[in-house]
Amino acid sequence: MEEKNLKFKISFLGKEFFGWQKQKNKRTVQEEIENALRKIFNKDVKLIGCGRTDSKVNGINYVANIRINTKLNLLNIKNALNSVLPSSIYIKEVEEVPLDFHSRYSVKKKVYRYIISLKKTPFLNDLAYFIKDKIDIEKMKEAAKFFIGRHDFKSFQSSGSSIKNTVREIYRIDIKRKKFFIDEDVDLIIIDIEGSGFLYKMVRNIIGCLVYVGKRKIKIEDVKEIIEKKDRKFAPPPVPANGLYFKDGKY
Repeated sequence: MEEKNLKFKISFLGKEFFGWQKQKNKRTVQEEIENALRKIFNKDVKLIGCGRTDSKVNGINYVANIRINTKLNLLNIKNALNSVLPSSIYIKEVEEVPLDFHSRYSVKKKVYRYIISLKKTPFLNDLAYFIKDKIDIEKMKEAAKFFIGRHDFKSFQSSGSSIKNTVREIYRIDIKRKKFFIDEDVDLIIIDIEGSGFLYKMVRNIIGCLVYVGKRKIKIEDVKEIIEKKDRKFAPPPVPANGLYFKDGKY
């Protein structure tokens, strides 16, 4: 029986977990799925994720892979996993990929989504960041242009990371205002960020900076200066984790 490399596309509700990666005495997405894999294959299976996520961060199309010897077909594996996983995790797709595919090292681009609610609603509890202040979305769009391109994002890396190379490339930042489909009295701001990779809490720190611009707490041109200073202490605080979603990995 030949070894197979299986790629998973996963959605999960972050509020129930302390992030993706396994941690001692803490409930994580990786550990939950590895426990489910153990039940199906009757052995320990290492699940490789495309990157870490913070506690309470959600996944829409999170990518992971395993290498396994099995005769089970892909649909049976998907259905078996979903039958034993908690409702807060769902395996959307299972696909066989070449053996050299690695969910973390093969990824070319990552896309994150952030959701801001401009009106309080119980339907978005723990799923969006509620802002009661007036916010200028056009100013946010202008400020976002400073992040596009290859920069040293040291000002947007939170403490707690040992990574020395803080240069990353941002390909696009899309900011849209939309009606919440459940309650159209609620306006949302949807922000998508696509980049080559992201530093620790970098997305939340960038969004936090854009929110400060939208609230007119800092000027649009201040963003360029904050980037150039390469010092975290000059940047605004991050937005909460619950509004952040890993949207997709591009390979």
